[in-house]
Amino acid sequence: MAKTFQPRRTVTAAEPALAVRPSAGVLGLAKAEAAGVKAASDDKSGGTLVVGKGIFVKGEIESCHTLVVEGRVEAALEADDLKVHKDGVFEGEASVETATVAGQTEGELTVRGLLTIEATGRVSGTIRYSEIMIRTGGQIRGDVGLIPALVADEDVA
Repeated sequence: MAKTFQPRRTVTAAEPALAVRPSAGVLGLAKAEAAGVKAASDDKSGGTLVVGKGIFVKGEIESCHTLVVEGRVEAALEADDLKVHKDGVFEGEASVETATVAGQTEGELTVRGLLTIEATGRVSGTIRYSEIMIRTGGQIRGDVGLIPALVADEDVA
């Protein structure tokens, strides 16, 4: 059975942009896309950025709804969702609504909703969360605690 290949879709100016501000010596998004970084439009503001296996991205990631890390990312991130796959590594600062870690995360991680650490997940650094789920085998270490505003609300109640 012969496979049919679809040409790449061109992005129009009216579609939301995915902004990646790379540091010196790092490929820009257009060049990195061909090497394994894929950007996909989403119905919500921003889109999904997938950093594939074997790819390294360093810099500041903006206007991203979901970051999926299969390779390595060293960045500052403000997004809705962070997903670090089994072989993925995220280092830096992240402020997200939800996070699921099956690989490694190091640095400052603030999760306003649910932080899920899978059995293969390793999270270290300064970690703040509203809710947490750690599967058997998952590891967390460092300065770990509830988001301070939530602690203050509980003390009042």
